[in-house]
Amino acid sequence: MDFFHTPTLLAVTTGFDAFAADLREESWAALITESGVAREDIEALAQVFVKGNNIIATWGMGLTQHKHSVPTVQMLSNLMMMRGQIGKRGAGLCPVRGHSNVQGDRTMGIEEQPTAAFLDRMEQVFGFAQPRHHGLDVVATIAAMMEGKVKVFIGLGGNFAMATPDTPLTFKALQSCELTVHIATKLNRSHLVHGRKALILPTLGRTEIDVQNGVPQGVTVEDSMSMVHISYGLNKPASPELLSEIAIVSHMAEATLGARHKLPWTA
Repeated sequence: MDFFHTPTLLAVTTGFDAFAADLREESWAALITESGVAREDIEALAQVFVKGNNIIATWGMGLTQHKHSVPTVQMLSNLMMMRGQIGKRGAGLCPVRGHSNVQGDRTMGIEEQPTAAFLDRMEQVFGFAQPRHHGLDVVATIAAMMEGKVKVFIGLGGNFAMATPDTPLTFKALQSCELTVHIATKLNRSHLVHGRKALILPTLGRTEIDVQNGVPQGVTVEDSMSMVHISYGLNKPASPELLSEIAIVSHMAEATLGARHKLPWTA
């Protein structure tokens, strides 16, 4: 299956000969043992890959948060380059990173290690001192739960227990929390893996109409191609008692921080 030795590839890459030689020296026994995948399954998938004209490689948090994430994504990129599937219409690399309640640093400023300049501007605009110590990313949060340093987990949508790497360890981490809270539109496996006390707070989906003071509200959403756009609900809410994620978080902030910061959270 020597499908990657082509003149065009050699002309536009560096270090290819050494890379190809390293691949050919790998033993099937090692590949099967380390991947946990049967040889016939690997060969069947390889045939699909070899015969494909337009290939898109996608991956989610389980890969990007893995302890070997960088070399794994690098190897995936190498694999796609070997088949000429980068820089080609209808093909390429696609990290699946966006959904309704994930906006990213670009639009919401959520970052566990914000810059001093960003915090300075936040203080100027909102008039109160910002915490200057760094927070925790996903992997560090799981470790902190296991160590008893993080005792409360609040999830806005998502399926934390299943989307993160090392599923059994993530389960134990969530179960070690004093309280787990899920703000969600529908049930998933994470809601069954909970702390000593647990809450599930139903919320409006972005397909449901959220009317405030007689005005339908829109929210910015980020799709899997990292495109941010506004979204308005079209459906009648499942219940008149439902609040949006924004409203729930704002009320939590008002209840816990309102007296100190005097910000109009619910405005």
